[in-house]
Amino acid sequence: MRPPAAHRKGWSPVAESAHRGAPGAQALPMVDTDRTLSATDLSRLTRERDAADREYNDALTRLDHAIDTPPEVPHAPEPTDTARLDDALRWLADPPGLPNAGGGVRGWAHRLIGAVVAPSLAKQDAINRALADQLASFAGAQRQVTQSLDTTLTLLRDELEALRTFQSTLVVWAQQITPYVDTKDRAVTGLIRRVNENPVRLLERTMGLIQQRQVAMKRELERLGGETPGTAAETAVTAPTDSSMDAPGDTSRATPPTSGPSSLDAFKYVGFEQAFRGSEADIATRLEGYCDRFAGASDVLDIGCGRGEFLGMLRDRGVTARGLDANREMVAICRDRDLDVAQGDAVRYLESLADASLGGIIATQVVEHFTSDYLLRFLDVAYHKLRADSTIILETLNVDSWSAFFGPYLRDITHERPIPPDTLRFLLEASGFQRLELQFSSPADEAAKLKLLTLPATASDDVTALAQTFNLNVDKMNTLLFTFLDYAVIGQKL
Repeated sequence: MRPPAAHRKGWSPVAESAHRGAPGAQALPMVDTDRTLSATDLSRLTRERDAADREYNDALTRLDHAIDTPPEVPHAPEPTDTARLDDALRWLADPPGLPNAGGGVRGWAHRLIGAVVAPSLAKQDAINRALADQLASFAGAQRQVTQSLDTTLTLLRDELEALRTFQSTLVVWAQQITPYVDTKDRAVTGLIRRVNENPVRLLERTMGLIQQRQVAMKRELERLGGETPGTAAETAVTAPTDSSMDAPGDTSRATPPTSGPSSLDAFKYVGFEQAFRGSEADIATRLEGYCDRFAGASDVLDIGCGRGEFLGMLRDRGVTARGLDANREMVAICRDRDLDVAQGDAVRYLESLADASLGGIIATQVVEHFTSDYLLRFLDVAYHKLRADSTIILETLNVDSWSAFFGPYLRDITHERPIPPDTLRFLLEASGFQRLELQFSSPADEAAKLKLLTLPATASDDVTALAQTFNLNVDKMNTLLFTFLDYAVIGQKL
């Protein structure tokens, strides 16, 4: 038994709607909702969406190019040096008088000349004082003009820079319109797809469940018709052999049940896998990489072999292998394909084998069904049953990925506990296995990941730094949410 296919494909309702429904989501009202979209409709809607995208991007480019680099604002002129002017004003306001010549002829001559020129000097003094007042007023006004001009230019410079910042921010905001609208389209499209899910797919799923029920009922009737009372119970508790094993319950692979599960119940999990696990071709493709790990090996045991895809690939490569599964219907499917598979509990079956009798062990999407004590016991027994230079591969859900944990892990109610990669690797190392390596697989759907922010080349340094910080945080979130969905710990017994 392996997990649903949905998680291996990186599926999520949002991602699926974005990938398969988004092209037509923006133009659904233009389509006749009473009929299925034809290929022509989808092509037309795609062209219309692409044309709208181009127009939006062109408009965004024009908006970006419209951002002008603010002109260099000149600085205010240096204030006028009025030191000499102040000296002249003081002289004009209080000019020196005529010197006192004393008595005698010189004094008489001095007083005579002073009397003659006194009126002219008085008039000139009045002119000088008026000129001094005018120059003083001009000097004060000049200082105010210079100060006002400096303040105005500073404000102009700040406003131009603020305008440029606003324009850059406007471009960034415009870039977010498409992702914002896209998230709304995805949500609406997802709801539409849930309401209008493909009837053919629903019919196929229903028919598959009906067929599984019919097969299970037929096998149960055949088994009851060919057994005496008590035979079924004896089969469930008999110690396993190389061709006969006991099974734990379908809801836990940790411990064997007191009585085997009914085929009428076992078929339900077969239907669960048919609905969520994926086609056999898909599973075979995902497991193909493990085949090379067992090249040249023999007596390989596939624990939790499910429908037997990996056993079939090993058989095609000439590797002798057998399988073990808890689900009776899974075992029946494998036997119908002539695969050597038995029903049973993993630990009890391994304990029944001779030490160093296995040439390899693989368990894909199994250990998450084990309790802690059972897992430790399983690893210890597996180590002793493997031959030297044999390989063990344990694949499980990568619960470090939130999309894997909150999706496929929680979806399957038979899962017992999540096991982080480092934990499982340590447990194998503590059990004696060496040359351990972690191998991650099933990358999450790229369409479901958070998108990085792209800025125009003309964005300011501040905006670019902000975008870089935002993108760094987006990368961290994508690592937590959408990293690989599966991992395997591969080790050897040396």
